[in-house]
Amino acid sequence: MPPRRRLNTFDAFTKTVEDARVRTTSGGVVTIVATVVIVLLIVSEWSDYRRIVNRPELIVDKTRGERMNINLNITFPEIPCEILTLDVMEVSGEQQMEITHGIVKTRLNDDGSVISTESLALHSSSDNAHHLDENYCGPCYGAVPKEEEGNRCCNTCDDVRNAYQEVGWAFGDGHGVEQCERENYPEKIKEMAHEGCNIAGTLSVNKVVGNFHFAPGKSFSSPNMHLHDLNIYETSEVRHTFTHNIHHLSFGPHHHTVSNPLDGTIKDTDERNFNYMYFIKVVSTRFERIGESPLETNQYSVTSHERAIRGGRDNDHPNTMHARGGIPGVFFSYDISPMKIINREERSKSFGSFLIGVCAVVGGVLAVASVIDRGVWEADKALSRKKVV
Repeated sequence: MPPRRRLNTFDAFTKTVEDARVRTTSGGVVTIVATVVIVLLIVSEWSDYRRIVNRPELIVDKTRGERMNINLNITFPEIPCEILTLDVMEVSGEQQMEITHGIVKTRLNDDGSVISTESLALHSSSDNAHHLDENYCGPCYGAVPKEEEGNRCCNTCDDVRNAYQEVGWAFGDGHGVEQCERENYPEKIKEMAHEGCNIAGTLSVNKVVGNFHFAPGKSFSSPNMHLHDLNIYETSEVRHTFTHNIHHLSFGPHHHTVSNPLDGTIKDTDERNFNYMYFIKVVSTRFERIGESPLETNQYSVTSHERAIRGGRDNDHPNTMHARGGIPGVFFSYDISPMKIINREERSKSFGSFLIGVCAVVGGVLAVASVIDRGVWEADKALSRKKVV
């Protein structure tokens, strides 16, 4: 037997003679319907193959020694920029006091309109008394360590303020201080008394437990204590408060699927000595998108608490006794979760699964269609025999 004939014995798809085939109208209808169904099912398989699903995974965060950016945009309509101080304190012991790097303070009118993105010049070269002797050495009013007495000069108002800060003394508005009165510091403090302040920018912190806060007056540290000079804030004729509007607060790079719970938060108070605290739980998150580089960012949840520094009870918490004392301001305490979320994008099925699905669709629909066609044809033959009889 020739090789070609031997192969014929393995043919599983035997053919019928063309003359033995019968084509019917019902068969044509079944074929058209089957073709439409096959096309629709293949399109559905293709859509399923192209569908992208997000598969979250929770793992232990093993990163060490990383830094984290805190992005913020907050408005304080009832306290001027020159009184407002931004500090960062970390459990590691690192402190960033009176932060200006990476932060823009925008002075606002009492109606919220922008005055300037530059701080009011409380000390400038034009205020210097040029008639003073070149060897002039201004007094520090006792605000120097004993070992530096007679060797330290305070020639400007800022020098005196810094000296007071170093020894932990309240400074006030500069009345009675020669350097400050020469620079018109008290008058400038009064000039800005009715202003508000917007603070926006980015803080770079260690990825450890810590807090950042907005409080009045210059900040300084004494043993085991962080303090602020509240003299100007408390003695001002204008009643400053820590009413605030959090336009935006996020940790790490922005991602469109991450919602920030504090965005749009507005708090209003009529009390000068009032404290707001936000307790934030930060969770590291990585987004792995198909065709893009992974993005490392953070999500967070938050709970808040507010109280008057005078302590006691209030109308909202009649059964709670608030502690007395503290610093007026807005405090954000953040804690870093030991877990990490990975949001990984994947296709719902592989290309191989898609091909298997297409084959199953074609084979299944044709098998069902052949059964239907055979049934319709046999029924038509049976009816034809009855009519003949």
